[in-house]
Amino acid sequence: MANKKLISIVIPARDEGGSLGFLLNDLANVTKEIKNYDFEIIVVNDHSADATAAIAQSKNATVISNLRKPGKGYALISGFEIAKGDYIVMMDADYSHRAEDISAFIKSLEDGAGLVIGSRIYGGSDEFTRLRTFGNIMLTLVFGFCHKIFLSDALNGFKAFRSEIFKEFKYTSRGFEIEIELLINTIRAGMKIIEIPSHERCRKSGILKSKTIKDGIKFFNRIILEWLRDNLLLRK
Repeated sequence: MANKKLISIVIPARDEGGSLGFLLNDLANVTKEIKNYDFEIIVVNDHSADATAAIAQSKNATVISNLRKPGKGYALISGFEIAKGDYIVMMDADYSHRAEDISAFIKSLEDGAGLVIGSRIYGGSDEFTRLRTFGNIMLTLVFGFCHKIFLSDALNGFKAFRSEIFKEFKYTSRGFEIEIELLINTIRAGMKIIEIPSHERCRKSGILKSKTIKDGIKFFNRIILEWLRDNLLLRK
């Protein structure tokens, strides 16, 4: 029993009181069914004005506050910093990600992956609009051309990775572009990135936090910035 691996599930949440409880209920059930692993569930309250923190506490999650400026990236960094797990799973608090997929993520990590992405292209999405679909495909292609690894859904926030992907690198993204940092640092660590099908539900309640055009530009800028960093380092 003492040798069981620990899985940290990190959930950034800002004003997700209407959906977070459903996710935590599902996680409680799913984690009981996954044998041979221990779990810790960390909810990062990202400057919420609603009952997000109280709901997380009522479901026995570990609740911390993002003491940096508001933003998904900063909230995730705060959660990763205290995570004790051998593997880290990151999920959205809006109930769009399916807790029952976690066992497949863990299996992929055990099989040798450094980072696993839940692909909405393979699994489907109830939230994709034409603009979001086009933007996701184009940015994933740009990522592939720049960093020589072609994926279907680089931007999805449902990911799992080995803890050293965070511990061995410095992270600076305030917003959603932390998705790119995680991928790039997995490549830099010489580890494999794989994708598994994962269906995205419509959010349970609340409002979408990402802005397609604004955040798309940030994703693009981060992809190019990391490409420049790698190429400048290679020239030295």
